[in-house]
Amino acid sequence: MFLGYSNSAGYETKATNLLKKMHSMRHEARVDEFSLTRMCNLTAKLGSSWYGKQLHSFMVKTGNDISGFAVSALVDMYLKSGCFDEAYNAFNGCSYGSVDVVLKNAVVVACCREGKVDMVMEIFSNQTWLNDVVSWNTMIAGYAQNGYDKNAIELARGMK
Repeated sequence: MFLGYSNSAGYETKATNLLKKMHSMRHEARVDEFSLTRMCNLTAKLGSSWYGKQLHSFMVKTGNDISGFAVSALVDMYLKSGCFDEAYNAFNGCSYGSVDVVLKNAVVVACCREGKVDMVMEIFSNQTWLNDVVSWNTMIAGYAQNGYDKNAIELARGMK
């Protein structure tokens, strides 16, 4: 039922109310990681950064912020809500095992868009085994778009 509400336009309030009800009925209906990540998607759709921060706090308190699935949902929610710093903190605070190439590339793109060149180079340099063609091209484009033309050329020459 929650999934149906959260996926249907006009039923966002019903979805949030159902989640609250599920939480209040702890023994009868468990709020799990799947429900919370769906709620992250709904929160991003609504653009409610305040509700997103409350949801993130709840996920931390209940230990539902650890998996790559959860971290990806949080980062996506924050980026879609225009909260770059919160997205970066969610990414930066997760364990390395939770990061996959898609999540890493999403944060690299966001850093480039925000002009955080030093930050993006640090992310790119860590966990190099997760760098793929998208990572390299994003870095090159990010450097070029932010006025670091020489760095872009050097990085392009360094592609293997």
